[in-house]
Amino acid sequence: MNKNKTVKQHLITGCILLGILIIMGSIQVVFSPLTFVRSIMLIAVIGCSAGVGSFIRELFVLKKNKIFK
Repeated sequence: MNKNKTVKQHLITGCILLGILIIMGSIQVVFSPLTFVRSIMLIAVIGCSAGVGSFIRELFVLKKNKIFK
């Protein structure tokens, strides 16, 4: 039981840290003066957001199925 709680805390902490990185990347996209850097960072932010979003969706699916309490 304790191991499951620790794993859940690590997953939530990882999602929060990735969310902060996505926000920082978004700020860099907005304030970048170079179009090339802006476009590359925008692609990276979209890719990271999709990865984090799908991971969080899977956590909700597991919670709904009561596999991950």
